[in-house]
Amino acid sequence: MTRSSRSMIYHKIAIIVLIFDWIYHRMCAMRCLLLLLLLLSRYFLLGEPLTVVIDLNEKFLDFYAPWCAHCKRLLPIWEHLGHAVSDKNLPVRVAKMDCTRFTNACNKLSISGYPTIVFFRQGQKIEYFGERTKEALLNFVIKSAAPIVESIDAVRLNDIRRDYRNDPAFIILGDDDDDMRTEFQTIASSLFSKNRFFSMANSSVPEQLRELRARVTVFKDSSFFPFHGSVEKLKSWIMAERWPLMPRASHSNLADLATTGKLTVLVICTEVLHLILYKKPISSVMYYLYENFVTVKYILVFNYTTYEYYLNDDEPDKVTRASLVSWLSNLADGIDSGVVVPLGGRSLPVRIRRMIFELYSNVTQMFATQPLLSSVLFGMPIAFLSIICYSICSADFTVDREEFYPDDEEYDEEIDIDEHSRLVDSSHVKNE
Repeated sequence: MTRSSRSMIYHKIAIIVLIFDWIYHRMCAMRCLLLLLLLLSRYFLLGEPLTVVIDLNEKFLDFYAPWCAHCKRLLPIWEHLGHAVSDKNLPVRVAKMDCTRFTNACNKLSISGYPTIVFFRQGQKIEYFGERTKEALLNFVIKSAAPIVESIDAVRLNDIRRDYRNDPAFIILGDDDDDMRTEFQTIASSLFSKNRFFSMANSSVPEQLRELRARVTVFKDSSFFPFHGSVEKLKSWIMAERWPLMPRASHSNLADLATTGKLTVLVICTEVLHLILYKKPISSVMYYLYENFVTVKYILVFNYTTYEYYLNDDEPDKVTRASLVSWLSNLADGIDSGVVVPLGGRSLPVRIRRMIFELYSNVTQMFATQPLLSSVLFGMPIAFLSIICYSICSADFTVDREEFYPDDEEYDEEIDIDEHSRLVDSSHVKNE
C-alpha cells in the first residue's frame, strides 16, 4: 500500500469519526431539548403545581414571624395549648409555620398579618379572631373539631346543661327531615366554630322540653328558651340568642355582639378580674354589679352600626338597680322619639380624631414592644428628611450676573456694536 492511499484511508476514517461525533452531540442536544419539553409539559400542559399541600384537615396552625412581638407573646400560650389538646385526645394537630422561611406556602394561603391563627377542617379555612388565651383557644378547637350538629340523648343533655351555662347551645328536637331542620343545618354550618348545635330524637326528649312545644330551643343562663317562629325567622333568632345575658366584651367579639340587632349596654370596670363570666355564675356577677358599683368607671349604651354611644350622667358610686333600670327605659324612649343626642358617630372630625388616636396607640405599642426596631424604622426616614430639609434651607440661591452673561458674550456684543456703528458712519459718508 502506497503512502498516498494510506493517507486517503486515514482521511476517510477521520471524516467518518467527525460525522459520528457530530451525530452524537446533536443527539445529546436533542435529548436535552426533549427532557426540557417533558419538564415544561409537566408543569404547564398537565397543570401540576410546583408545591402540593398534602393534608390540611383537622389542623390548627399559627402563622408567625420571628421578629413579631405579638408572636413572641403567643408562643408560650401556643405550647400550653398543644399540651391541653393532647391531654383531651382531640383529633386535632396543633402546629406553627414560620412565614419568613415558607413564604410560598403562606402566600398561597393568603397570610398577610402575624400572628394569623387558622383552623382547617375538611378543606374549609376558619380564621380565629378571638382572645389570645389558652382557654379561649381551647374552646375554639373543641367547637371546630366537634360535629356540626351532634346527636345527643338524655344523658348528654344533662352534661350540656352543666357545661354550657354561659355558652349558649341550640337544640333541634324531633326526627322530621323538613325545612326547619335544613335551615338549622345551614345555620350550624356557618356558626359551628362559635356555638354548639345539637339534635335530639323524639324518644330522648325529656318531659320538660316537650311542654315547651317548640321545634328549636336554646339552653343558656341555666334555662331553656324556645323558638316559636317560622323558618324564615330562625336565623335572626339564633343570631340574637347566641350570647349569654352578660357576655364579656372585648375587641375580638364586639363586632359579633353587634349582630344581635340590639343596642349593647357596656359596663367598663377597673377591676375586670371580678367580672370574668366564664369563671363565675351569672347570678353572682349580677349581684356584684348591682351591689358594688364603686369599681365601675362608666356605663354606656353603644350602637355598633353607627358608632354612637350614650353615657349615664349619674356618678358610679350612686348608681342603684332602680336608677339603672329607669335610665335604660328613658333612654330607649328617647332614642325612639329622637330626643336624646348621641355622642361619637361617623362624622369627619370624629373619624380624624379616631385615626389620630389609633395611630398614636399603634406607635406607642411598637416602641413599648420593640424599641430598637421602632427607633430604626422611624429614625432613618426622619434623619434623611432632616438632611434634605437642612440642605434646602441652607443652600445659597444668590446668582452672579457673570453666570448668565460670561465675558465672551460681552465681547461679542461689543463687536456687534462696533460693526453697527461703522455701517452707520459709512452710510452717513455716502449720503454726504
